[in-house]
Amino acid sequence: MDVIAIFDVGHSSKRLLLFDYGLNIVHQEEKIFTDILDGKGIPCDEISPITAWMKSRLTNLIRTGDYEIKGLNFTGSGSCLIHIDKTGSWVGSEDEGIMQDRTSPEVFEINIEGQSVRTGYGVRNTSASMIPYLKGTDKPFILVSTGAWCTFMNPFDTEQLTQEESGNENISLLNIEGLAVKTSRTLLGEIHDLNVARLDDRFGVTGELFKTIKIKSKKIRKLLDSRHGRIFFRHGIPPGYVDEQADLSHFLTYADAYHQMIFDLVDHCLDSYRVVIPAIDTTEIVYITGGFARNDTFVRVMAARMPDKRVYASVVENATALGAAMKIYESTFGTGLPPVYLGLKAIIDND
Repeated sequence: MDVIAIFDVGHSSKRLLLFDYGLNIVHQEEKIFTDILDGKGIPCDEISPITAWMKSRLTNLIRTGDYEIKGLNFTGSGSCLIHIDKTGSWVGSEDEGIMQDRTSPEVFEINIEGQSVRTGYGVRNTSASMIPYLKGTDKPFILVSTGAWCTFMNPFDTEQLTQEESGNENISLLNIEGLAVKTSRTLLGEIHDLNVARLDDRFGVTGELFKTIKIKSKKIRKLLDSRHGRIFFRHGIPPGYVDEQADLSHFLTYADAYHQMIFDLVDHCLDSYRVVIPAIDTTEIVYITGGFARNDTFVRVMAARMPDKRVYASVVENATALGAAMKIYESTFGTGLPPVYLGLKAIIDND
C-alpha cells in the first residue's frame, strides 16, 4: 500500500501516522519520551532518542513490506523545526526567523532501505492545522485551534501588525500556503484543567464530570444578560492560573459553576479574537478545532459571543498531521488532492 508517513512531534508525545492515497489514516502509533533539562534548567526534548526512534520505525515499516512509503513529512512547534546545512549541521530554528525559500521545491528525495522517499521540509504545527481548512472551503473564515492554547488565525486579515502587536510574543503574522495569516493566542488548557480541579474539590466530584455537562440556550442567555461581570478571572488570569478569589458560594451546582467558569474563560480568550478582526471584516465562518471542539459548553458559549458568524465545531482527527500530509500530497502522488472530511457540526441555538 502506498502511503505518506508523518511524524507529529508534540511536547507530550511523538506520533507516527500513515496516510493512504485517500488521506485516510491506515496506521498510527505513539511514543512518550522523558524530558531532560537544558542549560538553563528548563525541561526540553532529548533529540538523539527521538531521531533514533524515527529512523528505526521507518526502517522497520519498510522492511515489513506492508507499506510503500512514498512521502515523508514532519510537523511540530516552531522550535521543533530546525534547519541544517549541506553537511547536516544545525544552523538555526524557525523561531529564529530562518525560513525556507518558498520558491524552492516542496520535497526532496532521500533513500531509506533502498526505497526512494519524497520528503517535505517540515511544517509548523500552527500552519499545518490550517491547511485542511484552506483546501476544504472557498469561504473566508477564522480558525480557532484549541488545546494547551486557544489560537485564533485569520488568513483574510490583510492588515500589518502594529508596533505594539509586533512586541507581543503571542501575536504573529505567519506565512501559510502563500497567505499572510494573522494569529493571536492565549493559554487555555492548563487554566481550564486547574480551575476544574478546584471545582471538583468544592463539589466533591471525581473523574472528568465536566465532559458530560451540556448547556441550554436559556442558560447562555442568562449569562449574556448578567450585569455582575466576570466571577472567575475578574482581575485577569492569576499567577498559577487557579482563581482562588472566585466565590464558589454563588453556585448551587457543579454545572452552574462550570458554565460560569467557561463563560468567563471564553471572555478572556476573546481578547485574542479581537486582535485578528480587521476594520473591514470579510470572514463569514468560524471553525473551532482541537480538544475543546468536543466541549459543548465551550463551543456554544463561543458561538453565542460571535453572533455575526456561522460557527462550526470541527472534529477532524489529527488535523496537524493531515495538513503536513496534504502539503506534500501532490508532489508525492502526482495528482490533485482528494476530498477531505472536516467533521463539521454547526453550532446553533435550537433548544
